[in-house]
Amino acid sequence: MGDSQMRDPLEVADQLLSQYPLCDQCLGRQFAWLSTGTSNRERGRSIKLLLSMKADELLKSGERESGVRLLTNLAGNGMFEPARILASKNGIEHDTVEKCYLCFVNGESIFDRIPAIVGRIVEETRDIEFDTFLVGCTPIPSVAEREDELRARHGLLRGEPLRGDLNRELGKQAQRALGREANFERPELVIVYDMALDSLNLQINPLFVYGCYRKLVRGIPQSRWDCTACRGKGCESCGGTGRRYPDSVSEYVGIPVQTAANGSRFKFHAAGREDIDALMLGGGRPFVVEISEPRIRSLDLDTVTQTINQQAAGKVEVSDLQYTEREYAQRLKHEASHNIKEYLALIRVDEIPTDEALREAETGLSGVEINQRTPTRVSHRRRDLVRKKWVYEVQLTSTDNGLIQGTFKVQGGTYVKELISGDNGRTTPSLSEILHSGCVCVELTVLSIHGPETDHNA
Repeated sequence: MGDSQMRDPLEVADQLLSQYPLCDQCLGRQFAWLSTGTSNRERGRSIKLLLSMKADELLKSGERESGVRLLTNLAGNGMFEPARILASKNGIEHDTVEKCYLCFVNGESIFDRIPAIVGRIVEETRDIEFDTFLVGCTPIPSVAEREDELRARHGLLRGEPLRGDLNRELGKQAQRALGREANFERPELVIVYDMALDSLNLQINPLFVYGCYRKLVRGIPQSRWDCTACRGKGCESCGGTGRRYPDSVSEYVGIPVQTAANGSRFKFHAAGREDIDALMLGGGRPFVVEISEPRIRSLDLDTVTQTINQQAAGKVEVSDLQYTEREYAQRLKHEASHNIKEYLALIRVDEIPTDEALREAETGLSGVEINQRTPTRVSHRRRDLVRKKWVYEVQLTSTDNGLIQGTFKVQGGTYVKELISGDNGRTTPSLSEILHSGCVCVELTVLSIHGPETDHNA
């Protein structure tokens, strides 16, 4: 029967109704891509009406046998009321069928459930703030297989699955009831109806907030650092706190945003990270806070900024909070290694160098590409490989207390402490190598981060 689509759709519909009980919606769906711009229910009813007219014409023209057969199918498997009335007028008996072969689930048509489902959607989303949504459904495998088998047997190539039909009809009615717009690309809320369980699952998509942070005191990690001995459970080593450090930049920033959005948790994405003992000054380090399952989306970001800065009590400050999208959080991390970062370092040297030696070191380290093998201090958690990084500019001056003060403008991802010390030859060239003297960074401050201009609302 592979040539069914080459024949008259009315003939195909007649053939289908001779074998299967089909409601208007399900019959029309088998021809969904023919004469689009109408609903499947209207399409199915129109087909049945034309077949009913054809049956009436056959009866009136004396071809009673053909007319009776067609009218019996329409009144029975077609569940078509005009055909039933016509059959009654002509004394034609027929079966009374009320269960559609394709959409009858748990005692009723799945499409007849739509008003009740929409009512539940309205009720269950009442306390969630959203402007856009998307509706989907989880099909019943046996029902989907039944329709696939019907189509394969009759060579139907112009139909759509029940799932797509239900998604559209449910989405249209939900849009009217909710007064919100459907969005297929970036819905703030995804509503999934499980046909088998007759249940709803709400997926509240994340909220993303961009900003920059400054770390004003040393000794704070960027992210939560649990105790390595107990892995956060609490032990004697950590005094029962479960933590190696009591606070973190991510918590100072993320918790107030999560609270304001009434979310379930947060993730902190940043353009790189400074060492725990380093300051982050200047314009700050760009970050994105990702809030999972936010029930509030329209935040007063000025108030959130004030809350963060007050609760961080001079340890961390944020600025420039604004909404953004997931793509920017991903780009932020990717572009971190391409940023240009400027550092200020205080350096202890074994032998105090002359000004001439400092000038030679500046020349030897400015505008050069260095090789950095994974530093010893992080080798337990980073892959052991050699990274090539650019050092753009170095300026060195002696201080009154016998230290060297250096400013380093380098490519993102450069380990500045190892650029200074050489890390036993794992970083080359290094300041220690050029000065022929042991050098150790005793204090490090990030002065600025220069990155590519990026639209935060991508």
